[in-house]
Amino acid sequence: MSGGSVSRAVFGVAGVLLLSRVLGFLREVVIAHRFGTSAQYDLYLVAIMFSALAYGIFNYAGYYLFVPYLTRKLQAAQGSTAPDFWPLVNSGAVAAIIMAAVLVLAAPLLLRFWTVDYLAADYAQVVFYSRITAVAVVLGVGEAFMRAFLNVKRIYSYPAFGYIVFNLFSIGSIFFFADSLGVSAIALGWIGGLLVQNIYLGLRLAGVHSFGGYRPQVFTDETKFLVTTAGALIVIELINRSYFLIDRYFAPQFGEGIVSALNYSQVLVQLPDSIVGFAIGAVVFPIFSAHSGEGDRKKFWGLYSRSITVAFLLAVPIAGALFVSAPEVVYLLFQRGEFDPTSTAITVTVLRPYLPALIALFLVSMSIRACYSGGWVRAVFYAAVGVFAVKAIGTAVLSRWVGYAGISAGTSLAEVGFALVLVATVVRRVRPEGGRAFVWTLVRILIAGVAASALAIVVLQWLPEGMRDLSRLAAVGRIAIAGITLLAGYAMIGFMLGLRDQFGSLWMRRTAQGSGV
Repeated sequence: MSGGSVSRAVFGVAGVLLLSRVLGFLREVVIAHRFGTSAQYDLYLVAIMFSALAYGIFNYAGYYLFVPYLTRKLQAAQGSTAPDFWPLVNSGAVAAIIMAAVLVLAAPLLLRFWTVDYLAADYAQVVFYSRITAVAVVLGVGEAFMRAFLNVKRIYSYPAFGYIVFNLFSIGSIFFFADSLGVSAIALGWIGGLLVQNIYLGLRLAGVHSFGGYRPQVFTDETKFLVTTAGALIVIELINRSYFLIDRYFAPQFGEGIVSALNYSQVLVQLPDSIVGFAIGAVVFPIFSAHSGEGDRKKFWGLYSRSITVAFLLAVPIAGALFVSAPEVVYLLFQRGEFDPTSTAITVTVLRPYLPALIALFLVSMSIRACYSGGWVRAVFYAAVGVFAVKAIGTAVLSRWVGYAGISAGTSLAEVGFALVLVATVVRRVRPEGGRAFVWTLVRILIAGVAASALAIVVLQWLPEGMRDLSRLAAVGRIAIAGITLLAGYAMIGFMLGLRDQFGSLWMRRTAQGSGV
């Protein structure tokens, strides 16, 4: 795949994902309008913790497992008899059904630790929501397989459009049924949206590959090996996606609405990576897998270093802009209906310490795909275990020290640590001799972003009193001034630090060639 093809694919996927994430964000805005940072929404978020966790684990672990496997399987076939994927499909379905059943049966025990202060009626409602959303695990595995297969076949925009299908259904459910169903409308939108999305992906998959007559076989030598690999991936995803369990344990002690505020701030922080990071990752993951052998390490390194550099160039100013304009952004996006000024203040307080994680997520998106393609699952596992301990201890200490802002600060500490370990793993195993120049490039980008953010803060302090009013027009003006100042300063300082070539690489016209850093 040429550099131009990679660039076109990334921008094509990013365009579709942008629309999808805008709709996804609109979904959160609708939820904020209907429920704000309320006790009712807090209860719902606690209720779906384990269903959401299991869905994320099986969906992402499945995708990370399926892409390298399907890539190698289809390469080995080389146009001959179509490979038989039924054992893989069946084993994934069986694992998902078992997990869903466990969630349904064990919900009262699993949730008791987080609901010790809940009334009996509220606790019964928590268990109910947890059980009905357990089906998301099964739908998540199906989505992961179909999305992975289509990506391996170099079909990127269609599966990315699946998120639009999901979000449209979810928004419609909340909009039409929130008054009559309450937060149950959110659960209906989630499960119904996943089902519709799977049907959508299945229609395209049926036109790409003929799976032949169904075979009920589950356990083969090949699937036994995959189950072993999947076990490690599931544990890694379990660790990485359990941070919010820690958050929702510590948050209620600070009062009503903190769980909701953490959720809204996480949506804001994860939004850029879910568009740009996911777009780059979806395109480069199959290519990483194809170039993971020893003979292709030079191409592997070129693709990785270019992808990381581009991702970092984008992530740093986005995080800086959100930090500088956090009050205005939260006010404009969320403050309406049940989301009042108190909700805005709480959300801004937890948002700012969370922003280093925004940059880290971009690095993790690229690096974890590189590690899985290279077969370095054990290194990722050890890193995840160590970083989870950092998250747990960091949250306990920081929340006691600085209050509920310490919860999001603990997440940032863990995500940054995880990103650094993953980047170091790839550099050490693929291109140790080129690592120093690569790291110095990232350091210079970070310096430029921090300096530009500081410049934007100074400029905002000089604004006339009229521009500091609490109004939507004034907020838009402050965001525009801060954004223009930050971007101009970022470019100017970046060029002064010798990043001219790196800024040029944003178009990724030579992604599959040498690193160029």
